[in-house]
Amino acid sequence: MEKIVLDVPLLWADHHVLKVRQALVNLPGVEDVYASSAWKKVLVEFDGAKINQATIEQALAGAGYPIGEGETPILVPLTKTRKDPQWKEAAVRMTRTCQVDLDMSGEFRRY
Repeated sequence: MEKIVLDVPLLWADHHVLKVRQALVNLPGVEDVYASSAWKKVLVEFDGAKINQATIEQALAGAGYPIGEGETPILVPLTKTRKDPQWKEAAVRMTRTCQVDLDMSGEFRRY
């Protein structure tokens, strides 16, 4: 039995942990998977005769969780077309809360 620990920078919430486990648990040769969104790491215990590390990494990448080196990759670089066109003119961002949300928020929100 072999064990590997993989850095998965995009693993930052519980639903990501579930998807990573689903991607790996049913692979032939994978015995156990432990994924941590807090540490952004995946521990995989597997039978080296049935599966190798490259196949495990490919399965993770195919599920949308490529192996990284500890840093969250930039998926979409910031460009002029990706900025809010009104940001320079407004200089502030404003949101408006729906009155129904305010009415349902309860007394504790006022203090």
